[in-house]
This record gives sequence, structure tokens and C-alpha cells, in this order.
Amino acid sequence: MRTDWQVVEVKKVCDLVVDCINNTAPTVDEQTPYKMLRTSNIGDGRLDLSDVKYVSEETYEEWTRRAEVKQGDVLLTREAPLGDVAYVNQEDTIFLGQRIMQYRANPDVLNPRFLSYAFLSPFVQAQIHKYKGSGSTVDHIRVPECEKIEIPLPNIEYQNKVAKILGSLDKKIDKNRQMNQTLENLAQAIFEGHFVEFEPYNDFKETEKGPIPSEFEVANLPALMNIVLGGTPKSDVDEYYGGDITWAKAKDVSQETEAFISSTEKSITETGLEESSAELVPEGTTVITARGTVGETALTPYEMATNQTCYGLVPENNQEKYFLYFLVKTHIERLRSRTHGTVFDTINMNTLREQEIILPPKKNASNLMKALSQ
Repeated sequence: MRTDWQVVEVKKVCDLVVDCINNTAPTVDEQTPYKMLRTSNIGDGRLDLSDVKYVSEETYEEWTRRAEVKQGDVLLTREAPLGDVAYVNQEDTIFLGQRIMQYRANPDVLNPRFLSYAFLSPFVQAQIHKYKGSGSTVDHIRVPECEKIEIPLPNIEYQNKVAKILGSLDKKIDKNRQMNQTLENLAQAIFEGHFVEFEPYNDFKETEKGPIPSEFEVANLPALMNIVLGGTPKSDVDEYYGGDITWAKAKDVSQETEAFISSTEKSITETGLEESSAELVPEGTTVITARGTVGETALTPYEMATNQTCYGLVPENNQEKYFLYFLVKTHIERLRSRTHGTVFDTINMNTLREQEIILPPKKNASNLMKALSQ
């Protein structure tokens, strides 16, 4: 931060600073125009509406009596997790769920996009996270502190330039994410065509799973992998946290919109790894959530650790990582569809070991995965 910039309390340059209603809004099963935001919808400066809860018009009006969420507002999570940020880049009938703050910049002195980038900066994040562990079992920041957060404030012309440049980069990132999602969906469809619907095959045999291609076999899931359960270092030992080892929890996996785990809320140290039941899993491991939102999957982009809410499914051969990922993802989705959205309350080691799958010859799997990865 430049020394000639002002530093001001955020409430002094905002027309609106509002806390959510600290009560859970009643939701409805059917889709409506009215969406409740949760902390899981907020992160990396973006608002993700792919997984929201719906409410009635009456509930929406009641929960927006303090303020409606408008395009250009900036949102900040106060807890679970602490310090996630989103810029609202569209008009929609959305409202704040619990543990979320809403900021509306005074456009005469503060560019709203600049505000979102300021909140993401190390300067502001350090202020927010200094409240970690301050007398509570859950990391959180109180509303009065949210109003007093200090932000850097160059002149409005400079803010506009920063917002334009970073906003352009964000648009390119979003476009790349959309392309990656499209490619993943295409790969998933091709995978299912070959190994679930058996479209290229003509010669079948009867099994307890029904007719399958004659060269395929029925096996249990561990035939392809080793199963690793994660662990958690003691939360009250500071030297265990904040290190260089990425440490994923179920929430980190369930919030992902792409195949790979892009970021995690926390990291641990070598000491934390050594003095806990946490284990490192290699790049290309399929991580599956065992608690919380059960059955969510993602791949590790590099070596990392997980806590006990996740299992790491480590392929015996790294060349089979994509095959294992698509196989597990397809298998879980099919189970969900048969059980009206719920796989299991929890997944344990026996659950994974007992899952029967249909395996093609290794050459078939390898050839298709090589083609899809090119």
C-alpha cells in the first residue's frame, strides 16, 4: 500500500453497512425467484448462486426489511468461514442468510469493485483474522468490528483504474472457469457413454448388476485405489496451523465448482501433520466428503492433507486418476438419483469398501482417459 493513500474506516465511505437477520429463514422445497445466500455462496470475490435455498415472497420481504441486496454491493462473511468476500455483479432477488455483512459504497468517494478488492487484500484480511480464537470456539468477527475495518483509499480516479483492470482480469477468469466446466461436463458425458451406458459395445454377459460388456467385470471400489482418512491437528495449538501444507475440509470440497480443489480455508504445518492423524495424499487423489454435504468430490491438484470429514481415494496408478474421479462421481450421482438427493448420512470406510462397480479392461480405460486429457 502506498504511503500517500488515506486509510479510513469502511463505514465512513459507505452509504450502507448492514448485518443479516440473525435467524434462519424458513425455506421452501420448490424453486422461487427468492434466494437465500449462505456463507458457502461467497468466496474469492465472487457470488456463486449454483447452490442456494429458496424462500417465499413473504419471507423475502421480511428478511430484506433492513435492506435489499443490490448490484454493486459487497458481502463479507463474519463466521464459518471468516473473511470471505463477494462482489454482487447482477440484480437478483437475493437476501442475506446468517453470518453475512452487506456494504454499499458511496460512489462519490469509493468504487464498489475497489472495495471488494480492498477487502480481499492482505491489509484488510489481517484485520479481520486478528479476531480468530478471541474467546470463542468459532472464528468470527462482531458487527461493530465489521463497521470499523480500515481500508486504503486512493483518489476515486485511481480506484476506477484499479477496478477496471482487475475487473477485466476477473471476467477472463470467469470465462475460463465456464470453459473448464463445459469441458468437464463433456468428458463426464463421454465417460458415461463408454463405461455406464456401454454405447460402443455389442457383446454382453449377464451379471448380478445386469448385462455388462463381456470384457468388463464387477468389483469393489478398492480394486482401483487406496483409501486414506484425514485427520485434524489440535485446534488450540497455534504452531500446527498457518503452514505450507494445504489442508482440505468437507466444506472446501463441496464449495468447488470445478474438478480440482482450488483453495482451502486453512493450512497446517509440518509439525501439525506429524503430530496428528492427518496424512498427505498425492496429486491426482479423488477427495470425497464423508460428512456435511456428503458425497461431494474433487481432485487434488498437488500433494495436500485432509481432515476427517474427507476420504482420499488414491489411485494405484496415477495414470488412472481421471478414470477413478469420473467413476466415483458417476457412481455417487447415480446413488443420489435413486435416493432422492441423499447418498448417506455419513460415509465410512466400510461404505466405500462395499461399493460394487463395473470395471472395464485397463486398456479401455487408459485409452479413453488419454484421449480426453489431450
